[in-house]
Amino acid sequence: MHFVIILLLISFATTTQTTSIFGDIQLELTHIDHGQNLTKLELLTRAAHRSRARASLLHAMDCTSNPISRTNIPFHASGALEFVLELAIGTPPKPYPFLLDTGSGLIWTQCKPCSKCMKQPSPIFDPSKSSTFSHLSCSDNLCQALSQSNCTRNQCQYFYSYADQTYSIGDFARETFTLGTNSDVKVSMAIGCGHTNAGNLNNSSGIAGFSRDETSMVSQLGIPGFSYCMNDDINKRTQLKFGTQEEIFRDIKAKVQATKFVDPPPGIEAYAGLYFVSMTGITVGTKRLSIPKSVFDKAMIVDSGSTFTELPNVAYNKLKKALQSSTKWSPSNITILDLECFSTGSIRPSQVKLPKLIFHFPGMNLDIPRDNYIVDMDEKGVMCLAIMNADSFGIIGNNLQTNMQVLYDLKNSKLVIAPNQC
Repeated sequence: MHFVIILLLISFATTTQTTSIFGDIQLELTHIDHGQNLTKLELLTRAAHRSRARASLLHAMDCTSNPISRTNIPFHASGALEFVLELAIGTPPKPYPFLLDTGSGLIWTQCKPCSKCMKQPSPIFDPSKSSTFSHLSCSDNLCQALSQSNCTRNQCQYFYSYADQTYSIGDFARETFTLGTNSDVKVSMAIGCGHTNAGNLNNSSGIAGFSRDETSMVSQLGIPGFSYCMNDDINKRTQLKFGTQEEIFRDIKAKVQATKFVDPPPGIEAYAGLYFVSMTGITVGTKRLSIPKSVFDKAMIVDSGSTFTELPNVAYNKLKKALQSSTKWSPSNITILDLECFSTGSIRPSQVKLPKLIFHFPGMNLDIPRDNYIVDMDEKGVMCLAIMNADSFGIIGNNLQTNMQVLYDLKNSKLVIAPNQC
C-alpha cells in the first residue's frame, strides 16, 4: 500500500516551540492503488508481494541468520516501500516524490549532473538552479553522523546502500524545503544529492528516512512524534500528523495504550534507530496461547514499509492452529504468495464469526479487529489470514494498524495506540 503524503510544516526555533506548532499539522496520505480499479484479489496479491519483499530485506539485516550482513558494511532495507511523500526542494521550490522509509535514516534525491540515475517521474533536481543549495563541510555534525562518508575539498560526500542493492553516492548538502502545496513555509535540512544511483526507486526521485538516526527527516525537524490513522478504503485519504501524545490524542475518547521502544535484537545492534517493540504473547478468544517467551526474544519491528504483519514461526503456527480450531475452516486451493487462505463452505466468508484476537506487549494489550487480520473474498468463498510467518524477528505491518491512531513518540521513545475511525 503506497501513499502520497503532502506535508505542511512550519519552521521552528526551539524544541518547545516545535511541540506546540506541530500539534496542528494535518497531512494527507493517498493510496498508490487509488483509482486503478483493481479487484480485491489483485490488491491482495500486490500487497502480499510488496510485504514479503520488504520483510526479506529487513530480515537480511539480521547477521545471526544472514552471513552477508556479518561484513559490517552498513546497509538498510528499502525495497517495496509503502508510502511516498511529496516535498518541494530548493529556491525556487520544485516538488519531488520521495519514498518514506522508517527503516532508514537519510533524505536523498537524484541530482544533476547525474553519471548514473534511475528513472523518475519528475525532472532530476539541479542544485545549480537553486540559490539555497550549499555543501556541508566534513566537520559538520551531520556529516560525522553518516554511516559512510568521504571528504573532498572539505565537502562532505555520502554513500548509502540498501539490502535490495539500491544505492546512492553524492554530495551531502544543506537545502531549503518548502513544505506544502500552497505554502511559503520553509525549513532547512541536510539532504543527499545523489550523482551516482542505482536500484529501484518505485517511480520516485529519492528516499526520505524516518528512522531515529540523527540524519533522518524526523530527527532534523526536531518533532516530538509523528502519527497516522490508516483507513480501510484505498479511495479515501488518510491523515498523518506531527506532535505530542497530548496533541495527537486530545479528541480521541477510546483507551490510549503505549509500549516502549526497545533496543534491536542481537545481531543488528547497528540499527538502533529503527522502531522495535517487545511482544509478550497472543490471546485467541479467552485463551492465551502457550508460546515460549524465547520465541519473541528478537522483538518486533514497527515498519511503514510492510503491509502485512509477520510473526515468528512458532507463534504464527500456534495462532493459525487456534483460529482453525475455533472456526473449523479448511485449507483453500487459492494461494496468494505466503498468505494462507481457507474455504468457508456454504457460509459467506464475511459472515464467519471469529474469536477475539489480542496481541500483548509490555503496558499494552492490543485488541486486533477482525478486518485487520482477515481478508474476506466472498466472491471466491475464501478468507485469508493477513499475517505471515517469519524466520527471524516479527514485523507489525500497516494492515494490522487499520482504524487505529498510531503515534511514534520520539520524545519519550514509545509507541502509542488507540482505536479510531479513520
